[in-house]
Amino acid sequence: MDSNQLPYFLLREPDEFQPEDADPSPRLQWNRGCKAFTLAQNQELRLANPTKAASLSAWEQAKPLAMDSYGQLCRIHDSGTYLEYNAGRAYLPLKDDHLALVDALAGRFTDLAINAQGRLAAGYSDDSSHGLLVFHLAKRWQVAVALPEKPQRVWVDNHQQVWVLGPTSLMRCCGEPLPHDYIPRRDRFEPEETNPHPLALVERIALRPVDLAPADQPLALLTNDEQTLALCADSERLYLLTSGTGTAQAVVSFPLDGNRRRSERFLLEKAVPFALDMGWISPGRLALLPLQDSGDDAYRKRDCAVVELVRFKSSATQSTGRGLLIRERYPMLSQAQPRFIASADGILRYQARVEEGSDEAALGFERRPRELHVLQRPRYFATSVTKTEPVRILRQLDSGLPNQVWHRVYLEGRIPPGSRLRLFARAYNSPGNPEATDNAPDTRAASPFIEQPDWVWCPFRSDQPFGKGLVDAIPGEAGLFETLLQRDGGPVRRLAGRYLELAVVLESDGRFTPAIHALKVYYPRFSYQEAYLPEHFRQEQSVDTGLDSLPANGADVRERLLAAFEASWTPLEAQIASAEILLHPLYTPAHYLPLLAQSLGQTLPPLWPEARQRRWLLESGRLQQWRGTLPGLNLALDILTDGAVARGQVIVVENYRLRRTFATILGVLMDDAEHPLTLGTGLNGNSIVGDSLILADGQKREFLSLFAPEVADADEQLIVEDFFDRYAHRVTVLLHGPARKARAAVEECLAREMPAHLHWQLVESDHPFVLGLSPLLGVDTYLETQPPARPVILDDTWLGEEGLLINAAAFSPRDVNSQRRTGDATSA
Repeated sequence: MDSNQLPYFLLREPDEFQPEDADPSPRLQWNRGCKAFTLAQNQELRLANPTKAASLSAWEQAKPLAMDSYGQLCRIHDSGTYLEYNAGRAYLPLKDDHLALVDALAGRFTDLAINAQGRLAAGYSDDSSHGLLVFHLAKRWQVAVALPEKPQRVWVDNHQQVWVLGPTSLMRCCGEPLPHDYIPRRDRFEPEETNPHPLALVERIALRPVDLAPADQPLALLTNDEQTLALCADSERLYLLTSGTGTAQAVVSFPLDGNRRRSERFLLEKAVPFALDMGWISPGRLALLPLQDSGDDAYRKRDCAVVELVRFKSSATQSTGRGLLIRERYPMLSQAQPRFIASADGILRYQARVEEGSDEAALGFERRPRELHVLQRPRYFATSVTKTEPVRILRQLDSGLPNQVWHRVYLEGRIPPGSRLRLFARAYNSPGNPEATDNAPDTRAASPFIEQPDWVWCPFRSDQPFGKGLVDAIPGEAGLFETLLQRDGGPVRRLAGRYLELAVVLESDGRFTPAIHALKVYYPRFSYQEAYLPEHFRQEQSVDTGLDSLPANGADVRERLLAAFEASWTPLEAQIASAEILLHPLYTPAHYLPLLAQSLGQTLPPLWPEARQRRWLLESGRLQQWRGTLPGLNLALDILTDGAVARGQVIVVENYRLRRTFATILGVLMDDAEHPLTLGTGLNGNSIVGDSLILADGQKREFLSLFAPEVADADEQLIVEDFFDRYAHRVTVLLHGPARKARAAVEECLAREMPAHLHWQLVESDHPFVLGLSPLLGVDTYLETQPPARPVILDDTWLGEEGLLINAAAFSPRDVNSQRRTGDATSA
């Protein structure tokens, strides 16, 4: 609500700008990058238009290519029986850790796929025996599993699942071999299963109704006349590219858990050329690769088609939508094969030709990966209006009360020069009624859309007090805009009705587009005339559409005139009513933080992050109250190090807690189970051989100060006092792991916060927990997750202690430069 206690409707999600009963508009789009509703681009695409017969013939002959995270390539040998790689030294056979070829167990390889973890999958078949081979690039093992039908396409998702596309079914395989060879023995108990999770076919999903049992027919992914051509996946869903009757194609999607009840089907529009392969570009967008036109040797029709998956209709079992062609150019240099490259880094690449005589050709490359990028030359539709759809109608808003007077609309967005955003509105008391009669008229159909006045730019970032808004403010161009909802004719120009519908028309000069980040609709009308003026000044008439040709009456003119002042004063009143926000460190605007600090007697370093400044001010009272104490020092250090004290990376230890002895004392009870500091964790070398026998060096009697100072004589008391003096008024601050980088900040804090009579020192440690040094739990120990292995450096690394010698996830680990990736271990 605002300061006048008015409720509002907020529209800022994609579904709220797309009615459920309307088809998606090709001229409008939800821009996922900036989270705004904008005009779609209208670039002149150069798309190939191959025939279906030629495309299917090329699909059967297309050769796959895989690339690891280091740019090394892998392909199927011309014989089809084994895999080979090229790391810049020509193509060589790919081998496992036993130097055995990575070859097909039967017939020829059919497809390749790789994921980010370096797991390579390859399907093979000899038309009678079929299978899947999985090879791990880092661990260098290979394992295979038999399949019931020929694998045509494979895909490895980031959950280590291998999806295999066959002629009639989609197969899901999971598992891997044991990390080490296991040899059973007869002299011990053995597990029932040596490997509980071997590579196996865990699920087989029939694609068409003819392949299903009658009870499962509603869950079929394809129709009887469809075939699958390609598959890909993102982090959540798997996508299948299908071909049906004629040149019609569709994309079928379902979750990676295999739940077909949540499947979705998207029909590709006719403008999309017949595609042979598919790749994921961004959420909701897929690239479709067509075959190069025959005779187009210059490759003028070089663009890759990209579609947006838009949902517009839901049913009980399957959500359907459309794949709209995105009119943005994704040009390619050339086409060596109509297949995308399976890339470990997830970047979409295509196979381009290698010119004869080039350095790449000399290294044996005949196909090279090229990244697919959008052409950064925007060109938008001139308007969102079409003959079939004059305006884009947004979601219906229900106030819950008849004849509700709608107040104002706020827009957070952009209206750059050369563009325009027109708003239309209509209000009615009953929703659509197809069977309308004279007694029950359809007020929705009878209510035309009325164009609203132009937007007025507001100097505030948001309609909420001290709000940051969704858009950076540019006067007259971007930020917060508002308009008063009203009719365009008649004595009374209030827009009244239980329901409200808004419609927008976006116009552009082609270079820039309006953008709607959010729309906020306030209701009911808050009128200064109705609230503050005497009754004879108020509106006494009601809306009559039959009088639209008449001018507005005096009360209506006065009401709308006062609304102009209300639009300026309401945000100011909201800020005054919420002025306490300026005094709260967590909610005050960032530029007020220095003023708030001065009012509290504090000085904030300008280089501090905003979150640290806010927390310091929030805890300033507690810091002053606890100043000079251990809790106060811990709190100050925790703020300055952004939580390192709470994470256990910075530990303040009073030195007396570090007192310990390794002497052997006989006859003194040293049980510390009830000790409040050590709680049974004290370490000593005590052995009891009687009631009073103590074994220790006579000149090192400091143990008496720890365990039995009352038994010391006069001379020994001096030693005890000296021992205490060496630990009293001393503090040690331990910096573990990443906290060592904050040493300067910690020193600055200690110099400011530590009492003058205390001596302090900083101790850095690489080892969070070292056995044999008698650590006190919670005092000088630090438990953390195991850090990544340090790269092995010749003549510097202690193997087994600080570094590991492992393979990089590459086709040829020996050719990987360890410096290319910070933090990776050196390859074997």
